[in-house]
Amino acid sequence: MLEDAPGEATQRPSLATAWWMVGALFLIYVFAWLDRLTVSMLVPPIKQQMALTDFQMSLILGPAFALSYALFAIPLGWAADRFPRRIVIFCGVGIWALATLACGFAATFGELLAARVVVGIGEAALLPAAYSMIGDAFPRDKVTVATSVFQAAGKTGSAAAFGLGGFAIAFAKSLDHIDWPFHGPAHYWQITFALIGIPGFLLMFLALSFPEPPRRDAGKRETVAAGTLRAFLKQHAVLLGAATFAFSCLAVVGYSLTSWVPAYMDRHFGWEPARYGVALSAMNIFGALALVVCGRVVDRLFARGMRDAHLRFYTWTIVALSPAIIYAFLATNPYVFLACYALIQLITVPFIVYGSAIIALLAPAGLRGQLLGMLMFVFNIVGFGAGPAIVGAITTYVFHNEAMVGQSLAIVVIGGASLALVAMRAVLPHLDAAIAARDQIDAI
Repeated sequence: MLEDAPGEATQRPSLATAWWMVGALFLIYVFAWLDRLTVSMLVPPIKQQMALTDFQMSLILGPAFALSYALFAIPLGWAADRFPRRIVIFCGVGIWALATLACGFAATFGELLAARVVVGIGEAALLPAAYSMIGDAFPRDKVTVATSVFQAAGKTGSAAAFGLGGFAIAFAKSLDHIDWPFHGPAHYWQITFALIGIPGFLLMFLALSFPEPPRRDAGKRETVAAGTLRAFLKQHAVLLGAATFAFSCLAVVGYSLTSWVPAYMDRHFGWEPARYGVALSAMNIFGALALVVCGRVVDRLFARGMRDAHLRFYTWTIVALSPAIIYAFLATNPYVFLACYALIQLITVPFIVYGSAIIALLAPAGLRGQLLGMLMFVFNIVGFGAGPAIVGAITTYVFHNEAMVGQSLAIVVIGGASLALVAMRAVLPHLDAAIAARDQIDAI
């Protein structure tokens, strides 16, 4: 059995308080995804009004948000290591709510692009601080299930974006071209941004509804003397490099699907947002529930002595789901496609959970926020930044036909999953050895 180091249990808040914290962070994260993803359902009206190409639209869906999200994750991760993490999140929520509202006032491609950049800056504050607090608030053998519950907010938020977002779009259409103060006549896609941005100004106060958990091992000399960022990266270079590569491949798969599946449902199956929104919501709820179950399985495997459980279980999942990965975009029935899409989520969602859990298990307290910020930087530059853009570029410049977006997605999904599987299998011994070495340090 793998247990906490002596003295850690007495420093943590009660489990009830810890789970309340997870619940508050969960709700904030749900609305972060609502703000983030509803734009993918607004591709047709934005393209029509602004006369954009698929590639230009892919810049709004991906790089505009992802580059700022990634770049600011590192300094905000540093801030999470040194300042009250609740305040970091509080400020971030206020910024992204204001920026989402600003998207509704955008009248040109440049203005919308700039507003999406600021949304990314605000949302970058959440994950480093949240995962750092969860890692400090729970025992080691419960960290993965706690982070899984929190990360399930991503799929719940996706469901909200595709479900509530679909209904919000339908409602906004009834208000199309109403006059706004300081704006004038507003298109329904602009009204939609206002509807999803305003609740953030209330949700920001949830970050102040729980106490700051004490930082695990914050007083140990090992954290100060040997726990420098450069030394940690050098010590675990092979493990971190291979795991980051694998998780980045899966980030490309996940963000590409999230950004382009709505357009695929429209172009390939002729479904309207109000119809595919409900279906995609159900698929995302399935993904959220499965993520929590898988997190619990990983925690149990880890508690029983499988030190490489976070990566080994992931490889098992990819192999088991390979038929769905290969067949998804060959399906001619929309419901068969949706079933495959639901299964594929079991490999596209957990990478940040397992990555953050590995950091919580290996890294000193003073480095976790920075390391999470660095992972977010890579995942979002490669995943959210490049993923949707790769799909858009293949569709526009290789196939020269927007109806071929499904084939573009198939290339990205199959290729990304295959590369991730190879990289994770190769690095399993390094994870086992790193966890064993950390256990020896904690036992001192």
